[in-house]
Amino acid sequence: MSTARTFFEETLPAKLTPESAKAVGANFQFVIDGDGGGSWNVNLTSDANWVREEVDEGADCTIAMKESDFLGIVAGTTNPQMAFMLGKIRVTGNLALSLKLPKILG
Repeated sequence: MSTARTFFEETLPAKLTPESAKAVGANFQFVIDGDGGGSWNVNLTSDANWVREEVDEGADCTIAMKESDFLGIVAGTTNPQMAFMLGKIRVTGNLALSLKLPKILG
């Protein structure tokens, strides 16, 4: 995977299903810093069109990080809990919801 943009525009929409969205059932905002970064809303409370390049101020949980850290997490080479402890991931809103992310990112 080359960029976060590729993940949010191609990879994630292809792997999400109504069942997986319902299982997580939360609204996430991702803010990824870097050349292939941007802001994506992943709203798993809706029936379809879960991933959009937009900012939803009402998201349950907002996750911000550098693109290199995000790509490491998606590739499985970066431990998300360790990255959070080292301050490489910033989470605002419902922190407990971020624990559901491996179900959709992994």
